[in-house]
Amino acid sequence: MARPIRETPILFGEDARRFLAAMQERRPEPPEVRARRLRNYELLKEAYERGMAEQRAREEANGGIDPWFKKI
Repeated sequence: MARPIRETPILFGEDARRFLAAMQERRPEPPEVRARRLRNYELLKEAYERGMAEQRAREEANGGIDPWFKKI
């Protein structure tokens, strides 16, 4: 059985100041990383849309019921 998740610690003093300074610091995303991330997003979006089109086609062919998900 899983252990319970501990509470998030509260930061005080120098730790809190360091954390806030780190949050304020902007780290721009390199163009190569952004291009790769957007390319991956487009690939996943296309795969999802293709899968949904196939599911709609199965439902249309079977009177509104998708036989692949009949057991759920």
